[in-house]
Amino acid sequence: MGRKSIAEQRRSEIIMAFYRCVVQDGFAKTSVRKIAAEAGLLPSAIHHYFKGRDEMVEELVIQFTDRIFRALEKKMAALDDPANRLSAGIEFIFSPDMINEEYSGFFLECCAESRHNPRVRQTLAGLFQRFRRAIVAHLNESPEFAGLPPEKQQLVAAMVVALHEGVELQWFADPASIDLTDAFVATRAWIGLLTTELAGKNREGKK
Repeated sequence: MGRKSIAEQRRSEIIMAFYRCVVQDGFAKTSVRKIAAEAGLLPSAIHHYFKGRDEMVEELVIQFTDRIFRALEKKMAALDDPANRLSAGIEFIFSPDMINEEYSGFFLECCAESRHNPRVRQTLAGLFQRFRRAIVAHLNESPEFAGLPPEKQQLVAAMVVALHEGVELQWFADPASIDLTDAFVATRAWIGLLTTELAGKNREGKK
């Protein structure tokens, strides 16, 4: 793989400065001038590398998503047994590696920004689609899940995302009230029950 060009490296540095500003102050209080100061650049340099704030927000969400998925892929690559991989993948999405003050706060900032910014909303939709695809690919290591029709697999994935986001929101509001390990154990059991239920209905439908 070739080295990043100077322009790519500079864009990445600006996006990371943007991320630090949002984590600290939120989107509403993060100006181009503040991002430039954090990156050690003049404001005019920001406009040289990005067309506008929307493009920066889009790139920021993409880089944030990539960071999470790289961490998941690294964890999965270290495991050979499908059963261990299945449990570890579910555990990861409820671990402090994914639900923490920084990541969860940033994600909620993105959700708030998307209310009035269609481009950010579209980027968030892409994030959720990628999340669901990863869950389906991950759960397909279970023979019973792999036997479900695609629409049922998507349903399970969407519900796992809903559980994750609901737990994350409650944890962020009141960390003392949510045990992430318990949430992981409950979700793992729930996935097994729902998959078995849907598989049974699928077999009945084929009779």
